[in-house]
Amino acid sequence: MAVRRKKIKLRYKAERVLFSDVLPYELPVIFSNRYFYRFLIENGIKIKNGKVWANDDIPEGAKQILLLLFGFEDLNVLKTKDADKLLSTIPFTFHILHKPTKARALSVIHPANQIEISAFYEKYKSLILYYCNRDSFSIRHPKKVACYFYYRDKLHHQLLGRKADNIELFFNEYESLKTYFSYKRYTYIHKFYEDFLFQRAEKKFPHLMRFDIQSCFDSVYTHSIAWATSGGKDVYKKTFDGEDGTFGNMFDKVMQRMNYNETNGIVIGPEFSRIFAEIILQHIDCSVKRKLEEEGFVENEDYLCFRYVDDYFFFYEKDRLKERAMRLFDAEMKEYKLSISESKTKHFERPFVTEISIAKQGIDKLIKEYLSFHEGKKSEEDMDEDDKPVVVDGEDKDFTRERVAKALENDAHLYFRSNRFITKYKSIVKTTGVGSKDVVNYTLARIERKLVSVLKQFDKVFKCLSMGYEKKLMTEECKAKKLKLERMLTDYLIQLTDVVFFLYADCKRIKTTLKVMTILNDLIIYLDNDYHPSKDEGYQRFSNVIRDAVFRNIQKEIDTVFRISKYNAETPLETLYLLITIRSMRDKYRINQDVIDRYLGLEYDSATGELKDGWKEMNALVIILLLYYYGGSDKYLKQKKGLVKIIKDKYEKEPQGTVKRNAELVILLLDLLACPFIGHNDRRRICSLMGISRPKQEIIEKYLKKRRYMFTRWTDVNLTKELGAKVSLEVYS
Repeated sequence: MAVRRKKIKLRYKAERVLFSDVLPYELPVIFSNRYFYRFLIENGIKIKNGKVWANDDIPEGAKQILLLLFGFEDLNVLKTKDADKLLSTIPFTFHILHKPTKARALSVIHPANQIEISAFYEKYKSLILYYCNRDSFSIRHPKKVACYFYYRDKLHHQLLGRKADNIELFFNEYESLKTYFSYKRYTYIHKFYEDFLFQRAEKKFPHLMRFDIQSCFDSVYTHSIAWATSGGKDVYKKTFDGEDGTFGNMFDKVMQRMNYNETNGIVIGPEFSRIFAEIILQHIDCSVKRKLEEEGFVENEDYLCFRYVDDYFFFYEKDRLKERAMRLFDAEMKEYKLSISESKTKHFERPFVTEISIAKQGIDKLIKEYLSFHEGKKSEEDMDEDDKPVVVDGEDKDFTRERVAKALENDAHLYFRSNRFITKYKSIVKTTGVGSKDVVNYTLARIERKLVSVLKQFDKVFKCLSMGYEKKLMTEECKAKKLKLERMLTDYLIQLTDVVFFLYADCKRIKTTLKVMTILNDLIIYLDNDYHPSKDEGYQRFSNVIRDAVFRNIQKEIDTVFRISKYNAETPLETLYLLITIRSMRDKYRINQDVIDRYLGLEYDSATGELKDGWKEMNALVIILLLYYYGGSDKYLKQKKGLVKIIKDKYEKEPQGTVKRNAELVILLLDLLACPFIGHNDRRRICSLMGISRPKQEIIEKYLKKRRYMFTRWTDVNLTKELGAKVSLEVYS
């Protein structure tokens, strides 16, 4: 059944780019630009004509934050200085696991540069669209400024057991805006494989060469954007002096400033970096196409070429054409300091069925066969001993409204064995020759989709029985049937959780972690929310014993992840994100703190409770995640005290000349000043290390206490909605 989605008309604001095009997707779900956006809009803060502007009646606290962002003592100075003189900053670079032995660096740019990017989009959006629409090869590029976005109107309506799912729109309609621009043609690369365009190319040409660019974003030379937008490198060098005000030159300067004036490579993660690369690659594509035409090779007749970001698909018939095209691509890319990745260049013969495609088909069939909700059932007499559902004793007090008799007659059945599923999954991976990393995210996404469907089907029957029990209609029959279904559901969810963590164990990456979190959140909201037939009524859905069995299993699985993993200062986030899921459950399901301390490599003096030296470096995101997990609980006082020590050490190591240019330290400071989980005196010491006086600190603290957040949402996190917003931002896959 199609998912209902509500279509929202966007009210245009230039700053909305902060929601979609500025931050990497891989950031924690509690971290966003939502509140920074509000701060800018409320105070009229923007860069215009090269100057920084704000409302005349800007509150003193907001004024002090603005001065901190741009490193000045007086607001009047901002309006008289050129903004570009203030914006040479150090991006906050963190690492995620990309390959088993290789990390990928992603960047969060300084908040001041985020304001600059917003102004750049506003001024040059038409030229961005022009330079991104010149190439017939590209299948993912900005087409127009987005005027609509969608959200799934009742995604968890049935799972929550509520009559209406009230969607909170965070300050405006486009809090989950995927991108500032709408894109042509594909938002995900897998959609291309399934589309008529790919199939048409397969009908027409017997050969396919797939290749991509080696370390594209690390290799991009920022000056090359000016070459690409002025007709080529030679034309630019003959015509321009390097200090012109052209679009290409201005884009070059913006990208340099946010990366501490680096010209080799660009920041990785934000959407605007993909747009920067897209403009350059479109120029390369057009040049290759033109030269092929000059040699008599015509697109659509002799070949078809498609490019998704930096991945190329070249369909052809004659080897001579392929060899010439590859030489041209290689030569043109070298002009722009780029190169083709030899290790990722592959040749396919028609039919173009890859190992991954075959594996996905097998996985789809496996999930459909094993995870479905069945009307018929296998009798317990026919089951092996290890097949029988887990028996959970306890009184059940759930209720609902409708069709009691029909529900009692329904032979609903949930039956799932994780060991059999895992065995068949491993067989699919082995026989197709794919790596588990190639299909694990796909598998988890399909499991999550199937789980939501199964729970909705199950709930139609279960809710009827609950209502019958509550209204004392066929009470004993309803009670017996409900208990039986609860046992089945409990076993099903425990077995499914085992599968999820088996898949995760072999591929601990950020996107995989987020998919695991989404599945676990589906379970939590389903089991931890009662029925609400009306505003005045509320009925318990499941017995506490049933709920506890599943939650204890989730706790055990996450505990195991921390016990068998080792903290890596290079790629620490993949595991720590699971702390957000643990925090979303009740306190009794927290992991033993000794397990987390051992994972982090933290040791405390037994006499004083002080943190011993020798800890590994922690970046701002690790600190934020740990502070969020500790929260305001008194049982983590020792850990929070140790964490403050680590934070202070981080600021002490940074030279005073660059401390306010360092995006990580500025972002962390603003979040700490809004954090309710550390003390005023600790904030005072950190502020002094940033060169902020006590009176200014108190002004900022008072302002942020009223606003509550700057980047991190410290309290009242609705994980369902935050994960939903995160899913909407997954634009590059």
